[in-house]
Amino acid sequence: MSQQAPVPEEGDFPEQFLYARKGPWPQPSPSYPLQCADEVLHIPPMEDLLFQQTIGKRYLEAQLQFKPVAARMAARQLDSWHGVDDARFNEMMLETLFTRFYRPLEERDREPCPVGLPFDEGRWWKYDFSAMHLIDPIPGTHVAATKVFIQQPDSQAPSVRCIQLGHDEGQAGVWIQPEDSAWDIAKLYALQGASYHILFVVHPAIHFPMDAVNAITKTAIPVAHPLFQLFSPHSTYALPLDHAVLESAESVVANNAQGTRFDPLTANGFNVKQLFGAGYRGLPASRYGNAYPAFDYMRPQLETPGRYVAWLKGYFDNAFLPFTRRVAEHILASPEQSRYVANWARYCHAHVLGFPDARESLEPEILAHAMAIYIWNNSVVHGGDHENFATAITHRDPETGYRSAVNKCLRIRRAPPRDCEAPPVKPGEVFTGDDLARAELAQEMFFRTWAIPPNLLETQYAFLDSGLQAAADRFHDDLRQVSADIDKGRYGGVQFQPLQAESPDQYAHTIPASIQY
Repeated sequence: MSQQAPVPEEGDFPEQFLYARKGPWPQPSPSYPLQCADEVLHIPPMEDLLFQQTIGKRYLEAQLQFKPVAARMAARQLDSWHGVDDARFNEMMLETLFTRFYRPLEERDREPCPVGLPFDEGRWWKYDFSAMHLIDPIPGTHVAATKVFIQQPDSQAPSVRCIQLGHDEGQAGVWIQPEDSAWDIAKLYALQGASYHILFVVHPAIHFPMDAVNAITKTAIPVAHPLFQLFSPHSTYALPLDHAVLESAESVVANNAQGTRFDPLTANGFNVKQLFGAGYRGLPASRYGNAYPAFDYMRPQLETPGRYVAWLKGYFDNAFLPFTRRVAEHILASPEQSRYVANWARYCHAHVLGFPDARESLEPEILAHAMAIYIWNNSVVHGGDHENFATAITHRDPETGYRSAVNKCLRIRRAPPRDCEAPPVKPGEVFTGDDLARAELAQEMFFRTWAIPPNLLETQYAFLDSGLQAAADRFHDDLRQVSADIDKGRYGGVQFQPLQAESPDQYAHTIPASIQY
């Protein structure tokens, strides 16, 4: 039988809490208060100082030192790049973090098809990037709402069979297949839709809803509580980082970001932020079908096909959840500790979609899942998304080995095709040198991984109970075992981000403890 949610009690001394119960605290987003996740707008000075001395310093150094490299790589790609071949396109679409976009086909996806796709043969999925129609591109650039249709014949690997461009409610749009001459440019619009949806629909849901949990934990949970001690190493840099992303005048999602040298986007920041809302509150099913469900804290993406999600799930099921089950059991054995957890959940439930309420939080399995989701999201999920987006969604220069950001297609200057007969892509017609240099700077400053010590495997917890310290030791053993099992072919069999560094140069690419880039 579950415990009853306790009534809040007064009398706790402010000194028991990290910032004497003076905040931080979440509040509605200034940009889109009814669509986006609540923000933390008042950052503790100590956390802001730590951010400036680590992450802010790195941003400045990258901006100052990487410009010549970005310009040189942009010039090379402008002269030689002429699109993406089918093998590379399918690799990026179907073997990377883009597999987060897998959705089952609905009848509304099949009905307008004018090209006779064999929907009754094998299994079919779609990637739906319809929300690109919300983007108002800057002059000279273009976007298109797209759907990517994927077929997996029996006992064969999946492949992209068709791209639908420019569809709207009640309109079929243009359906382009690999044998069509417009296939070259259609692939670029599909990559653009996927990149923008990773950057502004999927990835923000990893960052911003967690800010409310981060802030509430620091304000409402005493520093000696096991919940605080569990979350603290995974909460160090996120509040000032996310505040800088959302509100800084030099962020790529600032309204005037085109005035910087590192904004690679095709629209102003206020416009792009609409996609944040598509990933949090969702978009209406009456128009978008199953493409944009609302965020649900307790339902992270663990069931879609592909190796990437299998890798995420391997760590969650076999390391994080066993660890937090032990912590939850310890917490719920104490009425005093449970009281704080119930109040914490009450606050989080009010600010984060899908977060358990006070009564639910006293169920051991629910509490364990809520805690596991937070620390796994801030480490494996966040780090893996950055590492894969930065290294896999790229073009490898055959001479230098450099991985260029050109395949992210963040700006496209050739209009989407109106029919299937558009000519193939030629070097220099899709991007300018400035577009590519901006993309390379953004790749260096924002997309790539920069793990700050200690990484996930080195993380220590300030537990005051020996049993919890033993649980933390077991957690580290479990992390190592999952990594070893991946090397043996389990959980997708791909190390999308390494747990341990084999050399000092690799440390920056290891799984981080917290959101820190």
